[in-house]
Order: sequence, then structure tokens, then C-alpha cells
Amino acid sequence: MALEFSWQLPLCTPTPTPGQWIQLAQAVEYAGLDGLWIPGGAPCADSLGVAAALCAHTRHLHLNVSVPPEVVLPAALASTLQSLQSISANRVRLHLPDGDRDSLRQAFGEWLNRDQRNERIGEYLEILQRLLRGGDSGFNFSGRYFQLENAGFARRPLPAPPLILDDSHDARLIASHADLCLLRSAPPAWLEQEILRLQGRTGFVCSFGLILGATEELAWEVAAQRFPAPAEPPASAAVRRLARDRQLEVHPNLLQPGPGQPLYLVGNAQQIATRLGELHGLGIEHIVIQDQPAVAEVLRFGERILPLLREQGLRKERQRHER
Repeated sequence: MALEFSWQLPLCTPTPTPGQWIQLAQAVEYAGLDGLWIPGGAPCADSLGVAAALCAHTRHLHLNVSVPPEVVLPAALASTLQSLQSISANRVRLHLPDGDRDSLRQAFGEWLNRDQRNERIGEYLEILQRLLRGGDSGFNFSGRYFQLENAGFARRPLPAPPLILDDSHDARLIASHADLCLLRSAPPAWLEQEILRLQGRTGFVCSFGLILGATEELAWEVAAQRFPAPAEPPASAAVRRLARDRQLEVHPNLLQPGPGQPLYLVGNAQQIATRLGELHGLGIEHIVIQDQPAVAEVLRFGERILPLLREQGLRKERQRHER
């Protein structure tokens, strides 16, 4: 299976800039990537609204829309997703993040314990997928957290968006409902074990930052400037610089700025392509590039990395985009 790439939009900044989002989205499409990752949460612009706006400015990109289930009822979300599917020509994918990862649930007023949240999201997914699946003229639902009467009477015959759940969700929910599972960014040894734990019919997604340099040395110099390492004992200048620049490397060409933080791919184009091939070999079929909002970096990725992956058989030949 080909390795798919999405680029994350910078929606969680203090000063939203819709013009830059549009420019970045169009650059992602021009560069030959597959999709946009549209994050959602308390500090972010509304992901559903941004996705709707970008439908008019892109033609082919998948729109991976993250919507915390704490912020919208399942029936309302189903209706909005159907509208997005219609105006995007069925390009939407839905990510329902686990609020435990970054305390989203408290920000939106939910204080259920873990078992209660598992029960609630189970009801949520059952309602949402039944509404999106179609086939019923209307149905009633009576659960502990949701009660619906004559739900689904206004549904349209559109494909249901593929569903992405975090790996921190209950494994049974992932197996029963998810098309894709978003793994937390971690070294390959941990990812391999997590994929073995969750493997089944679910595909796997993982996100990484990116520091691409013309040479390996230049890439690590940029990494050292962005993520200064703790001071080391005196040594020769060359040894000191090498130790400092690579101190945060947790796996060849993978840097982790701090405990629990996302990993960064660091190196030249060939090294990064090799590492992406290794991740694909573990079972990851979709990579999200995050924390890199510059249009120039999107274009460099398309020009330098994607051709190398095509040589490895991990990408299809690029087709000419319509204008």
C-alpha cells in the first residue's frame, strides 16, 4: 500500500490568518501530497468551518477534520459532515480525538471519568455511524448519555467519511468503529508494539515534525537552534558540537525535544525518505507533517522527498492536477 501524506494547518495560533491557510492548502495540493490535517480543540479555529472554506480552494486533497466529541452532539455532527461531503465531493475524513490526551474535555466542560467517557463515546459512535451509514428512514435511541427520537429523517445518500480514532481510545472501540488509528508520535520500537496490540482491520496514522536540510549537518544545526540541548561538560569544539546537536536523537534521524513531545524527522532528503520507508514497513500508511507552516517547506518536501519514495515504490506516479 502506498504511503500517504497530510500536512497540518496551523489553526491553533493566537492570530488566525485564513489567507495563509488557503495559500498553504493550495501549496500542499500543488506539491502532490494527499491531504490536509485540520486540527480541532479549545485553542484552535473551528475545524469544520475551516474545512468548509477550504473546499472552495482545493480540488483533490483529503480534508482530515478533527472534531472533539465534547463540542457537538452526534446528530448535529452527522448533519454537518453530510454537508461537507456534498460540497467537497466526498473528500472528508473525521478524526475524533481522545480528550484525555490534552485535557480537551475539561476545557469544554466534561468531567466524566475514564469508564464513563468510554461508555459515552461508544454511544456517540453508534449514533454517528448509524446516521452517516443510511438505510433507515428514522430511528430512536435511548442510552445513558444520549436519547434521540426519529433521528436521521433528513439524511442524504452520501458516503460516510472514514473515521480516525486515537490509540488511547479503548481498543474495542477502535476495532469496532475506526477505519484508521492515530498513533502518538514515538520511536519505531514503541510504534511497532502498539501496532501489534491494535492490529486488525484498522490502518495506522502517525504525525511527525520535519527538519529537512540540504545536508545532514545543516539539518541538525537547525534542530539544535530550535531545540537547545542541556549544557555538556567541556570538550573539543567538534566533539562538543556533535554531542549537542545529536543529544536529543532517540532513533536515527528522529529527534524528541522532550519527554512526551512529538518526534521530528531530521536529516537530508535521502535520510528522511529512508526513515519514512522504515515507518511504512512497521504498518503506518499515513504520515501527518506537523509544526511546519511554511509554504516553501511543503514545496521542498514535494520536490525532494516524494520522488525518492516513488523510487522505493511507496508512492504512485504523480498525476497532473487540473486547473
